[in-house]
Amino acid sequence: MTHNITRREAMRLAAAAGGAFALAGASGSASGQTADSSTVPMFRYDAHNSGVAPASGPKDGADDVWTFETGDRLTAQPIVADGRVFQASHDNTLYAVSTADGSEVWSAGTNGSLSSSPAVGDGVVYLPTTTGRVLAFGAANGEGLWASSVNASNIRSPTLVDGELFATGSKDDVRDAYLLDPSDGEVAWRTDLAYMGPLGTPIVDDDVVYVTNRKDDRWDYPARITALSQSDGSKEWTQTLSGGDSKTWGLSYADGTLYAGTNEGAVYSVDADSGSVNWRFGDISGISTIPVYADGTLYVASTGDNALHAIDPSIGTRQWRESLNGTPTSPVYADGVLYFGADDNYVYAYDASNGDELWNFQTGGAVVAPPVVVEDRVYAASTDGILYALGEGSGGPPVPDVTGDGNPAQDLDGDGLYEDVNGDGAFTAVDVQALFANLDSDAVQDNVERFDFNGDGDVDVTDVQALFARLDE
Repeated sequence: MTHNITRREAMRLAAAAGGAFALAGASGSASGQTADSSTVPMFRYDAHNSGVAPASGPKDGADDVWTFETGDRLTAQPIVADGRVFQASHDNTLYAVSTADGSEVWSAGTNGSLSSSPAVGDGVVYLPTTTGRVLAFGAANGEGLWASSVNASNIRSPTLVDGELFATGSKDDVRDAYLLDPSDGEVAWRTDLAYMGPLGTPIVDDDVVYVTNRKDDRWDYPARITALSQSDGSKEWTQTLSGGDSKTWGLSYADGTLYAGTNEGAVYSVDADSGSVNWRFGDISGISTIPVYADGTLYVASTGDNALHAIDPSIGTRQWRESLNGTPTSPVYADGVLYFGADDNYVYAYDASNGDELWNFQTGGAVVAPPVVVEDRVYAASTDGILYALGEGSGGPPVPDVTGDGNPAQDLDGDGLYEDVNGDGAFTAVDVQALFANLDSDAVQDNVERFDFNGDGDVDVTDVQALFARLDE
């Protein structure tokens, strides 16, 4: 009896040629495309852009279990599947890294800088590029499978659901949404979303694709949401979120509701069926992050004033607000904890019930992509070009604000000592003066291990002298 296989089946067999590779959580037509305790198959975890991890992460502190160094900065969220972290780098390379020890499993070079996360499913990695191509690689061994070219110069992180690949892209003043065939990258449909971006990762639910763009309204370009038919890309409704010149960087979906923040300083709740606005919360600064709905609360990180907010999603009122030290990424929720990175070079964990800081971990560069939580680990990418795997550890108490000006001290050279006492990002004589002026403060005396520059177990005037001596070094 002759058995005829489809192109998609042939592609999957080719992807597995280098050895068996079954993604965790695989089942049915959506195999490998659902997040579980060991899998983050796409940007923000799933087709709803939820940012909710079905796993627990470190709560009492975190240390690096391993690190993996690439050749350039990392601005894409890590993707995790079947014991591997897939990391796109601005060194033009996609890396597959072992979750066990941080060793390189394989790498694949491209012809352009990589700024967006891939999606992984059915043994294939789908990588968006800034050159108008989506590339497909075998997840087992990095074998190149196909390259699809579309009329765009920048493809956002794609959404993979039920064997279909959705993406958005931009070129000049044109913004498009696409459905691509995962077997060969052919465009099944394309919808013109004119006018301006930015566009976020598509959300898919119940045969509808939700995207964000901006409307050309004479001299103003207000943010809007557009709902498209999953089958053919036809427009079902469009909702303008605000007047004037505004942007939204992405959506999240939960229980029939879309949530979005805009740079004008507003959070919106929008009915997914009709596009009507349920409520608008305006007591907030500009937002360039994606809201997270979890356990009956909506969490939003505002980037205009660097703060974390908990909002009642039923009526749009604030429950609590906490100021942050740096500009945050979109948060990730995992088992009662909010995890996020910031441009002050830290990864943070905050208690979701009250906004208390649980721990922080310093990297060598800004953390501008959301971290992911998988099986008691946090994976974070930094602009220092390093992928960090963080596990339960001491983590230390929150970094002290010695001068009381809102800028915590910093360890600029990674030796565990905080020579940047005033937290301004540089080590100068002003830091020596700041240490001397605050020598007896709780911020210093409760953190001896961070300011003991002469190594004698105490912090006193001799440590001020030792810090001063470092200036000549």
